[in-house]
Amino acid sequence: MQVSKILEILIALGLFYFLFSTLVSLLFEWYSFKTQKRGRFLYETILKLLNDPVNKSYGASLYSHFSIDQLKKNRDSYPQYISSDMFADALIDIIGSQSETTKFENIFDPKGSTNLVDVKLVEERIEDPYKRFKKGLDQMNYSPLKSYLRAFYEKTEDYPELKTKITKWFDDYMERVSGWYKTKTKRSLLIISLLVCLALNVDSITLIKKLNSDDKYRKDLVLIAEKKSLENKINAQKIDSVDIAKNIESIKSVITEIEDSSLPIGYNSDFLKSKEEKIGPMLLWWICGIIISAFALSFGAPFWFEVMVKAINIRRAGIKPS
Repeated sequence: MQVSKILEILIALGLFYFLFSTLVSLLFEWYSFKTQKRGRFLYETILKLLNDPVNKSYGASLYSHFSIDQLKKNRDSYPQYISSDMFADALIDIIGSQSETTKFENIFDPKGSTNLVDVKLVEERIEDPYKRFKKGLDQMNYSPLKSYLRAFYEKTEDYPELKTKITKWFDDYMERVSGWYKTKTKRSLLIISLLVCLALNVDSITLIKKLNSDDKYRKDLVLIAEKKSLENKINAQKIDSVDIAKNIESIKSVITEIEDSSLPIGYNSDFLKSKEEKIGPMLLWWICGIIISAFALSFGAPFWFEVMVKAINIRRAGIKPS
């Protein structure tokens, strides 16, 4: 087999997997949105970050903070995303609020000391948030979290520096959380990939056979892949996990692209006519093709987009076939 033909098959396969893995990613985001999978996971990891059994649940306090509470869609939902700036401001405020005291002062009628005319709320509060944070720290019982936050304070001189330290701490933690989330969601992605492959009859072995035998079809897919690589040069796939209506439109758009590419998928008449032949070895090959497709789609759209682009670049660098 010629090298150019192998590259063309690889490019066509990259396009094939890119389109279907995009569909899988969109369906996974829809599933995550409906089940609040991402929001719940974020909540659990922040509770773990701010775990302090010696003092109080600062993770729960953070989610009760006004700025974070406003991110919730409804009472029972969880924010899908919390920015590092918002996290730092809320945490500094929560720690500092421990130094505040409030009391009610009864105001009596000056003409008659027994006549209550008003009740006034009196707050004893440090206005400087940096100093208030320090006093709130001092009132905490010793714990690993207190030691960690105190180290931040001792390395800074004002509020902006303190906020920068806590922001960096949260960003570093979120990078690790992203890795944990990807590991946790691999199983869900694989299941959704398998369901998509079974529903649409996405058989990799059948596709490879067709690409190897049909030169015109293979070259047509290569042209589509080259066009797709130019359209998505800057951003391979950006999925909005919040706007579910937009996700549904994206799913429809990807399905239309798959149909327009005339990919050999679906339970067409040829497949149904040959169902009797698929008992035995043919059935085994079909199952293998579905499993290969499901495993490949679970790698994600960005991975297959990179494979497709690199194969296109290698093909362009070589001698074009006559």
